Amino acid sequence: MTRPQTDGYVVVVEFLVRGDLLNQFREAMMENAATSLRDEPGCSVFDVCQDSEQPERIHLYEVYGSRADFDFHLKSAHFLSFNEASQPWVLEKKVQTFERIAAPSGGH
Repeated sequence: MTRPQTDGYVVVVEFLVRGDLLNQFREAMMENAATSLRDEPGCSVFDVCQDSEQPERIHLYEVYGSRADFDFHLKSAHFLSFNEASQPWVLEKKVQTFERIAAPSGGH
C-alpha cells in the first residue's frame, strides 16, 4: 500500500481549563494564535474553539507546513511564554498530531 502524499502537519489540542481562569486563558490563547499566524510562515491555520455546553473545554486545530514548522512553533518565544503562564490554568491537556492528506480546494 502506498503512503498518501501529505498536505501539512495537523496538531489538535484539547484543554480543560479552570473555570475561574477561563477568561485569562482565552485571552492568552487568542494572542498566541494570532502571533503564530502572523509571525510563523509555516503556520497556516490556528483555530481556537470553545465547547458551548462545557465552556472550560477549549479545542485547537493548527495546521503547519511540516513537522519542522511545528517544532519551530514549539521553540518560539511567544509559545514558550504562553505555555509557562498557562500551566497553572490548565487541568488537562491532550495533544494529537496528524498528517493532513486532503484539504478543501481553494482554502486551508
